[in-house]
Amino acid sequence: MDLTKTYPRSPYAKLSNLYMLGRTVDKARAKLDGDLGEYLYDCPLDKILFSFLQISASQLLRIVSEVTGDDEIAARIVSAQATSNTNDIAAFNRRVAALAPEDAETQAYFDNLRQQLAPNHPEIKTWFDLIEAEEGRLTEVS
Repeated sequence: MDLTKTYPRSPYAKLSNLYMLGRTVDKARAKLDGDLGEYLYDCPLDKILFSFLQISASQLLRIVSEVTGDDEIAARIVSAQATSNTNDIAAFNRRVAALAPEDAETQAYFDNLRQQLAPNHPEIKTWFDLIEAEEGRLTEVS
């Protein structure tokens, strides 16, 4: 996937019923291909996913390099994780989708970005929603 020419999947797009997994896999593919562009692999949101899955960024890169399809990747990751309970996954999805700035400095940074990307959308409060605005999926903002 060439992230110099396109966006990764939405953070809301589920893979193996998990938010962020498809997007992080897209970034892993791009990193392996040298086409990451301005995106960061192992960013703070990726780290939260890795922590939940109990894998490292390098482990996901290895899995993505060894298999091609999303289903195979998801099967390898889910089989490797200790927490695959549907209640745990639902709680993870709610928690990660609700992440927002936690301090005044980060809030000011967020507000500045939101003003640049979507000045008429004060309802954008979460990192996921800011990503959606930045990547032109504002109509999907929940």
